[in-house]
Amino acid sequence: MKERNGSVRLAAVGVLVTGSVLVGGSAAGAAWASSVPAGSAIGNTAERSAASCGLGADNPTVSNGTITGIGSRTGCGGTVTLTVQVRKHRTAWPDKVVAESSQTGFSNGPLDASGNCDGNGTYFTEARSSSGNKLSSERVNRC
Repeated sequence: MKERNGSVRLAAVGVLVTGSVLVGGSAAGAAWASSVPAGSAIGNTAERSAASCGLGADNPTVSNGTITGIGSRTGCGGTVTLTVQVRKHRTAWPDKVVAESSQTGFSNGPLDASGNCDGNGTYFTEARSSSGNKLSSERVNRC
């Protein structure tokens, strides 16, 4: 039994460390995701080009009752449909979409979504690509 508890504690520490690394990486106010697995070796130029492709999601900002989230796609070849949403977290309910913007044929750059604040609460920006990638910013208290 003692050996089993030790294994459980070790697994819990691993989860906490992984979570800390993930949260710490986005602590600057924006999140970033790349299409390259960590530690992978990249050989040719085409692979390097695809490796630098990624999504970004900035923390939502508020000005005069309007909340804005900025999503982005950087270093990517080809085009996708990029959708950016600002969501308000709701406990035990689906998160509420308060702003949304979508653009087809999107290659690289920022795309913003703006909408009205929905009262004080926890908000985040989510960027989704039609290629299947999705990234969320930090959850921050706004409005």
